[in-house]
Amino acid sequence: MIFFDIDETLLDHGYAENRGALDFYHQHSYFLNLTAKDFLIKWGESSKAYFQKFLNNEMSFEDQRRMRIKDLFGENLTDTQADQMFSIYLELYKKNWKVFDDVNPGLQDLKQKGYKLGIISNGNYTQQTEKLEKTGVDNYFSHIFTSSEIGVAKPDTKIFLEACYQANCEVDKCYYVGDRLKTDAVASISAGMKGIWLNRKNSISYQDLTVIHSLYDLGEQLM
Repeated sequence: MIFFDIDETLLDHGYAENRGALDFYHQHSYFLNLTAKDFLIKWGESSKAYFQKFLNNEMSFEDQRRMRIKDLFGENLTDTQADQMFSIYLELYKKNWKVFDDVNPGLQDLKQKGYKLGIISNGNYTQQTEKLEKTGVDNYFSHIFTSSEIGVAKPDTKIFLEACYQANCEVDKCYYVGDRLKTDAVASISAGMKGIWLNRKNSISYQDLTVIHSLYDLGEQLM
């Protein structure tokens, strides 16, 4: 079984978030004393901070969304108002969902070679599966696991071990492919899997694990 991360591995989350946030800014800039550049920086920082609180089970998925809005527009907003504003951003974010160019050819090649494919992702199960469905890649995967249903998030090794257990596959015979060095590659190796770092940006070199720069390169690492 080959498991994959979703965001920045299959889905170009950075593109979708930036485009969605920029469109959202242009619709609401008259409420904000921020330039577009400053808004994107603050939105990104707030998103990262509150999403991590969700992953740490410190707040609900809905509350982390509300806090991202209240950080920018004021704590005096009601939850209903924050929900309504976030729903506007969410539709703009979804409109920009797309997978990287190597995803469909890469996954198709693996399926044709007989590999079983799965997902292990940090996030909300409903949203993460929707990403796969909306971008048309959901049918490649027989098993989809997210931190919201497992109860722990990467880099905790429990999420990898539980996914392998539920998929009825031996941990040491499973691969995991993800874009984050420590959260994905190192953590999956610590769990006993064959971790592969998808270093799309070729940001740094790393000698102690398997590194690929595109899903086109993955097949060579499975031989």
